[in-house]
Parts: sequence; structure tokens; C-alpha cells
Amino acid sequence: MYLRRTRIRRIAARAGLYAAVLALAAPGAALAQASAGGEQCRPLSRAAGEQTDEGASCVSVALRMSQAPVLGEQVRVDIEVSTTLAESDVRLEIQLPAGLVWAEAPSGLHASTAASLVPVQGGRVHRAEGAGRTGRERPWRLRGTVRAVAPGAAGIRASATSAADAEDTDSSSVFLTIGAQRSAFGIPVRDVAELAPAAPGAGRAHARLDHQPAEAAVSGQASATSVAAGSACATGSWNYVDHGGVTRVSANARVVVYDDDARGADDLLATGLTGADGRFHLCFDNTEEDGSGQDVYVQFATENQSWIVRNGKSRQPYRFASGVRADVATGTTADLGAVQPADAALMRGVEAFDTVNAGWNWKPGSTCWDQRDTTCRRGIVNWAPDSTDGTYYSLQGNAVHLAAEDPDAPILVLHEFGHALMDDVYEDAFPSSPNCSPHYITRTSSAGCAWTEGFATWFGVVVLDDPTFRWPGGRTQDLEGPTWGTNGWDNGDTVEGRVLGAMIDLADTANEPGDNCAEEPAGPLWNTFLDHVSVTFAQFWAHRAADGYDVGAGALDCLHHNTIDYRG
Repeated sequence: MYLRRTRIRRIAARAGLYAAVLALAAPGAALAQASAGGEQCRPLSRAAGEQTDEGASCVSVALRMSQAPVLGEQVRVDIEVSTTLAESDVRLEIQLPAGLVWAEAPSGLHASTAASLVPVQGGRVHRAEGAGRTGRERPWRLRGTVRAVAPGAAGIRASATSAADAEDTDSSSVFLTIGAQRSAFGIPVRDVAELAPAAPGAGRAHARLDHQPAEAAVSGQASATSVAAGSACATGSWNYVDHGGVTRVSANARVVVYDDDARGADDLLATGLTGADGRFHLCFDNTEEDGSGQDVYVQFATENQSWIVRNGKSRQPYRFASGVRADVATGTTADLGAVQPADAALMRGVEAFDTVNAGWNWKPGSTCWDQRDTTCRRGIVNWAPDSTDGTYYSLQGNAVHLAAEDPDAPILVLHEFGHALMDDVYEDAFPSSPNCSPHYITRTSSAGCAWTEGFATWFGVVVLDDPTFRWPGGRTQDLEGPTWGTNGWDNGDTVEGRVLGAMIDLADTANEPGDNCAEEPAGPLWNTFLDHVSVTFAQFWAHRAADGYDVGAGALDCLHHNTIDYRG
């Protein structure tokens, strides 16, 4: 009865909070300190007011190609690095996949080649990197020449980072599809993509964490391996290769078995989900109209009833179909074996789906993302292999938007989904978060921004069991170690990294001096989040106290270890 009353109170409080979000000042209105000399810059923001903004910075990099090269052709690449500061030292890195090489690297940059495990990069990456200086009046402009040496999808990525602040960074990408006779910008995606055999040993690296079914009931899914009279079955496992080159299974993905019908629409025979080991076993009536067996093929999709990874333009999930097994005999099982996407450019989409699955597996309960809901909201993630529409969560569209490379950083995917989770639990009354464009883990923003951003990253940390933020490209940030006097870190509950660190220390068992807390993260922290609308961490702490959870001297010491002092 207590939970029900709390639920009513929090819903009643939300209309005013949502209005406050839409009334925020335009992104970029806040000033950020971005140089060692203390000069203030106006951040460059591309996000609208109804979005969480992960991309604003004081540095900007633009990448342009004169045309999409055909195989063997050379074309020019132009790079411009700018800043809103009078002057700034920056580091620049440009990456080419295996299908492109430097015919002439930009002047002043060092070119090198290294192995790459990211599937779409084709086994190696060609870099050009170095340092330079840019300013408001004099952008740093560079020019290089690339040559196309292999057909297929290719993405060029440029990243610029302030020498004074590693968090002040920007990136730009150009995507193209290289052909022998014709090339084009962008990476097209077929409505239904093809499958390929997975690498030997596929399916041995299970999906992250323990499995929870994403749907309470599955139509047509067989739990036994026996085949009923008049029936046949299809089996196999669904896999992908992650950004580290590891073949993993994909759990909770939609599986549909069809009969290929040359005379009309294909008949749906059975539907289900892949299990925790990525496998499926679906049985169906095998009676064909002409008396023969069904002509069977299997389709996988990056969706279930609880979440979907979809193309933002078509709003459809990514689908992958096997070849047709003609005239499957009654009483037999058609075994696809271990399969994965044939198109390496789509591996990231399947990895993003599996990363959200890790979040689903971690959260308590198995009905909705918000355990207190009776009608579930579906989590939506927009992604494309050539997407530059990211990285943010849309409060208006209730959807995560990821850039093409974002699935290479699972914590980034979970951070954005953490915003979606808060928006779901708070019934669209997302807290006001001023001075959040840009926002930095280590620096002061506002109490609302620190809470919403700190919580979102905490969700990723506990799901992955890793207190490190790992961005695409390899940059990392320790999230647990900083305390009083840590160089470059501001103090207090208006710093998202301090809110995050306090939540990590309250729940983890890897304690350090000043941190003696070790509660279950899916216990008090999660329950207080579910049962209240907290607009700041201070209010969350008050709600925690009202719920009867520990806010005593030991818990306060753990907050103090993270420079948050609520001891009175």
C-alpha cells in the first residue's frame, strides 16, 4: 500500500517538471572554462532543447571529401579544426579503415597503420595524428589525399581534443560505399540483410550477465528437442562480432520462421526469441499445400517487445534472413548452425541490441523497465551504420540516438539508455538540468545536470561492472578513484562525476580508505529511484532517508569521500 501511495504522489508532481525541461535556456547558453588560462568559451552545441546533449564542446572539427572514390582512385580530404576560444592547442587524429589508405597524409601529421578488431574497419586502421593550434579567427585547416584500395563500406573519422581539457573533444565522420565502377556517400542497408556462418567456436562467449526473458510468453517456441507428428523444426544460434573482435551470442532477439511461398506472401510458421546462449528451437506444422515439406527460412531481428534497435529513418529493426531450405522433411530439424550478419557494417547494431540486453538482465524484475508500471514502455534506440545523428536522448521522441561508432563503447549506449530509463520511471517528467550544454564528468554544471547525467552513467557502470568510462577510439576516464584534491576535478553535488562516484561507492565492494559501504546496487539505490521523482541528488538522498534506507554516518562518509558533504 505504501508503494501505491508513493506512485500516486510522484505522478501528480510531474506535469510541472516536464514544463521546466522545455523552458530551459537554449543549448550553448552556458559558458565553459576550457583553457589553462581560465578564458571562457561558448560551447558549440548541435542539440535541440528537448534533448540531452552529449556532444557540445568548445572545439569543433569538420571533415569533408571532394567525392566518393571508386576502387583505385585518389580524392582530397579537407579537415578544419576550430574553437570559440581566442586560441587553443589541440590534438587531432584521423582514422581510415582498411579500404582506404593515405596517398598523402595531411602536412604535420604522423601517419601509421595498426591492427583493428572493429569488424567494419576490415582488420586494420590507418591513422594520421598530431598537434596544432586553432582559434576563433584562425581555424586550423589541413588537407590530405586518400586512395580507395578495397570495395565495401568505409568510414573516415576525425577527432579533435583540447590539449588543456581531455573532455573538451569533438568528432566528425564521413561514410561511403566503395565500388569498382561506382561509389557513393553513405552506407545503404537492405530491408533484409544476409547471414553468414559465425566464426569457429561461436556461441561460447555468452551474452553479458545472466539472462532474463524479454517477453513473458513466446508464440511457437519449443522447449523440447523432440518433433511432434506432422511437424518439423528449425534450430541454430544467433551471433555477432563485437568491437573487440570477440564473437558473442545475441540473446532475446526476435526469431521468425517462414515458408517461402512463390505464389504469394510468405507464410509465418513460428516466432520466438533467442535464449541466453543465443540459440533457438522452433517447431511448426510441416504440411505444405502440395503435400511436400515446407520451404523454410529463418529471420532474426534487433527487436522484442521490450526494446528495439532500429534505423531512425525507416523506423524498422535490422533484419537478417537465412537461405531457403527446400522441402524440409516431416519429423526432421533444419539446423542453421551458428550464424551472424554477413555485412560487417551491421555488427554494431547487433552489439547495441545486446548491450541493452545487458541492462535488461541487470535490472530487477522481468516485466517492464519500470517495475512499478502495469503498461510497459518499449525502449527505442535509433542507429545506422552511417549515422551522424547522435549522441543524445530525445525527451520528445522518447528515443536514444546513437552515432555510427557509439556501439563500440557499451557504457555510452547504456548511459543514453539510462536517460530513457529515467524518463520512463519519471513518466516523462525529466528533471530540469540547466548549465548542461556542455557537461563534463569532472566539472561543475548544476544540481539537476549532475543528477541526471551522474545517474545515467551509474546505470552503465553497474550493468557492466566496470567503473571506467570508455569512449569510442580508446579514451578512458576512471570514475571511482577521484576524491578530495584529485587534479582537474571540481567538488560537490553539482559535479556529475561526484554524484556518480558516491553512487558507485555506496554499492561496490571494492572499498578504499574513506569508503566502507557495500550495499546491493539493485536494492536501496534502485528502489528509491523507482519510488520517487528526485530532481537533484540532494533530493534523492532525502527520499532515501524517507524510505528508511541507510543515511547514517557510514553512508555520509562515503558521500564525503566523493566531496559531497551532507553531514550538517
